[in-house]
Amino acid sequence: MGDWKNTILLTGIDKLLEVIGSEGHITLGEASRELNIKPSIIESWATALAEDKMITTSYNTQGELVFKSTKKNLKVKEGKIEELKKDVDAAVESVESDIDSEEKMLNVSKDHIRSFEHVLNSDINHIESFNKDLKKYDDKKDELVHLVTRLKSEESTLEKQIDKIEGREKKIKIESDKIKKIVDIKVSEITQSKEKIRDIERSKTELKRDFEVLKRISKAIKKSHPEEIATKIDDIEKRTKNIKTHNSLVKQKFENLSDIMKHLFS
Repeated sequence: MGDWKNTILLTGIDKLLEVIGSEGHITLGEASRELNIKPSIIESWATALAEDKMITTSYNTQGELVFKSTKKNLKVKEGKIEELKKDVDAAVESVESDIDSEEKMLNVSKDHIRSFEHVLNSDINHIESFNKDLKKYDDKKDELVHLVTRLKSEESTLEKQIDKIEGREKKIKIESDKIKKIVDIKVSEITQSKEKIRDIERSKTELKRDFEVLKRISKAIKKSHPEEIATKIDDIEKRTKNIKTHNSLVKQKFENLSDIMKHLFS
């Protein structure tokens, strides 16, 4: 605690000597106001300095205590100035050394900054590329959302169409069953028609055969004796009657077949 007080005391006295030396002389009130220290303390410091022949004290016409510097104070001041110069030079050297160190550190920092800038630029490029990819992704996302919305709409439409198709399929199945029954009937009728056609063919064959017989009888008549002609004529009439009968049957069967075909394809 004593060292602390001595340090404050010496610092205050040095300030008082500096103020007196710079002004040449100063009153107690002026020194108190300038140093912001009580007049009683200033006066005690001045008494000690006067004893060491550093300053002189006197009173002016207004009765104020006046402090003046002495040659000893000036020498002390000059010595302090020299010490201050040395301190300043040492400080300058130290500062210059610090500046060199700082400059080296600054260069290193610049290198680090350049390296960081390079990395940062690379990162910026990656970020820009990522942003582009992200924008593409957002665009694709919007397209997909639009597509999903459209697909949902189309799905709803398709479901309605499927329901209609299923209803149509039921109707088609019913119609198909009806058509199948009709086809079965038609097939049966066609089978019957085939049988009738075969009957007609047989009848036609018989007619051809009878017609050939008639031709032979006619030739025979031309060559036969008059007595045999009556018998031949009777035979011809019988054959003709049979042919007419067969012809009538064939015609009837053909008409029935025509009716069947019309019904089949109507």
